[in-house]
Amino acid sequence: MEKYEGGGSWWQSFNKPHPVVFLLLVLAGLDLEYVIHYRLGITIVYTQFYYLIIVIAGLWYGRRAVWVALFFGSLHVMVTYILTGALSPDALMRCLMLLIVAFVIGSIVEQMRWYSDQIIEQNREVSDANARLQVLNTRLKESREPSRGAEKK
Repeated sequence: MEKYEGGGSWWQSFNKPHPVVFLLLVLAGLDLEYVIHYRLGITIVYTQFYYLIIVIAGLWYGRRAVWVALFFGSLHVMVTYILTGALSPDALMRCLMLLIVAFVIGSIVEQMRWYSDQIIEQNREVSDANARLQVLNTRLKESREPSRGAEKK
């Protein structure tokens, strides 16, 4: 597996937010909304790209991805309203799905981070206990030496 900065794999590079990449994705989403939806009047396929943005936002920012989903969902509903003059049930349903996906992914990621933090804390506690046991073991070995000498005499 190829290594990246920090020694991790390509996939592990997604653990930390990359604001520039995220900004580029948001700008691409805005461009799609303007060109594909507003200019060309296509209302369905391009919104699938929003899921990519929302999943990445969820991985990097947890439940705060709901705000990104709300932004893109609202934008989609508004542009649909501008184009048709009515609130489209399809656009509202897409907005709702974006919000649900953002909430679910954000919640899962936050729960995973919590579990990871718990495991790290438990590992630290075990390491501390192990270090204390090593000190006690060394003391025990040192105390055996004089008693062995006394037994020989």
